[in-house]
Amino acid sequence: MTTTSTPIVELIGIEMRFGEGADQKMKVLEDINLKVQEHDVMALLGPSGCGKSTIMRILSGLIQPTSGMVKFRGKTLSGVNPGVAMVFQNFALFPWLTVRENILLGLENSTYSPEEKEQHFHKTIEMVGLDGYGDVLPKELSGGMKQRVGIARALIMEPEILCMDEPFSALDVLTGETLRNEIGRIATDPAAGFKSLILVTHNIAEAVYLARNIVVLAAHPGRVQKIVPNPLPYPRDPASPAFQQLVAQIHAILTNSVLHDEPSVSEPEVVAPENPEESAYAPLPNVTMGEVMGLVQLLGPEPESLFALATRLKKDFSTFLSVVKAAELIDLVETPGQTVRLTKAGTAFHQADTKQRKKLIHDLLLDLKIFKHFADRIDQSETREITEEEVLNDLTQLFPNERPKILFRQLVAWGRYADLFTFNPHGAILKRYEKEYLGKPPASRLKEAGI
Repeated sequence: MTTTSTPIVELIGIEMRFGEGADQKMKVLEDINLKVQEHDVMALLGPSGCGKSTIMRILSGLIQPTSGMVKFRGKTLSGVNPGVAMVFQNFALFPWLTVRENILLGLENSTYSPEEKEQHFHKTIEMVGLDGYGDVLPKELSGGMKQRVGIARALIMEPEILCMDEPFSALDVLTGETLRNEIGRIATDPAAGFKSLILVTHNIAEAVYLARNIVVLAAHPGRVQKIVPNPLPYPRDPASPAFQQLVAQIHAILTNSVLHDEPSVSEPEVVAPENPEESAYAPLPNVTMGEVMGLVQLLGPEPESLFALATRLKKDFSTFLSVVKAAELIDLVETPGQTVRLTKAGTAFHQADTKQRKKLIHDLLLDLKIFKHFADRIDQSETREITEEEVLNDLTQLFPNERPKILFRQLVAWGRYADLFTFNPHGAILKRYEKEYLGKPPASRLKEAGI
C-alpha cells in the first residue's frame, strides 16, 4: 500500500484542552500527528483518558481542536467532515422509527431518487445481515441487531471514512465477537462503500484482528506512543503464532506506557527531572481500593503474566493496568518485565488479619507524597481541617494535567478506606481520622515490619 498520495484526513500538531479559563484548561491531547490513507483500517488503542474518542471527534469535525490543523483531501477542514460517518457504542437509534427509517436517515440530504435510495437500502441491509427486519422497531431488536442498524445507517452514506467508537463494548462477548467478524469481512469488501475505517478500542486482540495500522496512545496528556503496522493477511486467525506475537508486542508497548510512562524504544531517552521532590508526586489512578485489594489477594508467591491475569479476570486490559498501577503506586506489587508480583508489603498484607491490613494500608498511603501533603496541611491548620476548595486548589497546582475533582474523589475514597481522612460533604471539610495507630510514625512501623 502506497502512502505517497494525499491522505483522506490528516491531523497536524493537534492539541486539545478542556475547562474554563486559560490557566485552568486541562490538556487532553498533545501534538497529535496522524494520516489516514485510502484503504487503511486504523485502530486507536490506549488507556482510559488518552483521548481516543476525542481524536475521532476532531477528525470528524464534531469538535474543534484548541490548536493544530485538520485537513480533508489536502484542504483545511472547517466544520463537520463531509467524508466521515460515525458509529457509536450506544447505538444512537431513534426508537420511534423503524429499521428502514433509521437507516435511510443517512441519505436524508442526498440527491438520490427514491428508487436509488431503495437500491442502496437493500444492498446495505444485506451486507450487515438485516434482511427482513426493515419494518421492525428498535425495541424489538437485540443489542447486536441494534448495532447492525447503526452500522448500516453509516454505510448507506458511502463515507470515505467509517469511524467506529468502541462499537462492541455495549454487547455481550459472543455477540461482540460475531459482529467483529462481520466488520472484518465488510472492511475487506470493495463493495462496502467506504474507503477507510477508524476504530476506537480498548481491546488489543480486537485491534490486531481488524486493523492494518495500530496507533498506541499514551495518556496525561494523550499523545501517540507508537504506530504499529499490522502485516497479517485477512482473514486473521487469533490462534496463530504470528497473531499472538503481535498482540504480545502491542501489550508490551501499552504496559510500558501505562505502568511506567516511558517513551517507546524508537524515541530518544528522556532525562529525569532535576527536582526529585516534583517527580515524587503521582496522580491516583481512577480505580477503587477494593479493586486493588482484590488484585493483591489474588496474587501468589510467584510472578504472573499481566496479560494472562487480565484474561483470567475477564478484565479489559487497559482498565486492568490501571488497577495494577494503583497497587504498584502503593508499593503492594511490582512489575518486572511484563509480569506482576507481590512486594514485601504485598506479602505482609497477605499474611495479616483485617486490623493489621487496615493499619498497613494507612501507613503505605501516608508514605505517598500526595497523602502526606494533605495530612500535613490538616495538622498545620489551626482548625485541624481544610476545605474541599483548598484541596482542589492544591490538586490543580500539583497536577495541572489532571481533573482535580476526580483526583479529589480518589483522595477521599482511598483516605477513608485506610482510616486516614474523614470528609463531611455537607460542610465540604476534610479532616484527619481521629483513631491513633500505635503511637509511632508510619515509617518506623513499616521499617519494623521489614517493609
